Amino acid sequence: MTESLEQFIRDNFTSTEKEIAEFVSYFKPVKATKDEVMLENGEVCRYFYFIIKGCVKAYFIDAKGQESIRYVAFENGFISNIHSLIKQIPSSEFIRAVEASELLAISYTDFKFALSKRNLFKDFYIKMLEATYLNNHWRIETFLRLDAKQRYEYMLTNSKQMVQRLSNKNLAGFLGITQESLSRIKAKKVVKK
Repeated sequence: MTESLEQFIRDNFTSTEKEIAEFVSYFKPVKATKDEVMLENGEVCRYFYFIIKGCVKAYFIDAKGQESIRYVAFENGFISNIHSLIKQIPSSEFIRAVEASELLAISYTDFKFALSKRNLFKDFYIKMLEATYLNNHWRIETFLRLDAKQRYEYMLTNSKQMVQRLSNKNLAGFLGITQESLSRIKAKKVVKK
């Protein structure tokens, strides 16, 4: 079950097979059913997940009950609430399986222990923080520079997997628009073809 994580490490880091085996040994297999909540708003995030199979989202719910998706992870991706995990404070968001998912999870305690002892974990942590920063920067930039139609078109070109695998509700939540707006954008796109 750890093969895809092992390959991810091989592809992204200079490390020995022994280091990879040790790295992976800290992760435990977890299965999540479709729509299973893995982190509730108000809970302290205690795990960092690697997705072997499936899809998981991190999202907020506003005062009106509207869902805003911050991040979606598919196979060979990672997900957590980094802010809650690092600071060990209550999360302001939820993490939920969009599809039945197979994951590998490392606990906060194991992660901090390994981080203090192993260079591979330090390299991984830096890469994870960089990826998180770049993703957050991209999200802010697209919300500031692109309108809803342009964001959808960007997704069609650059993130087809999201468009193909997410429901209209989840895709709209990720794009920061209502399902009705997404339906109108899709309908105009079909008419133009």
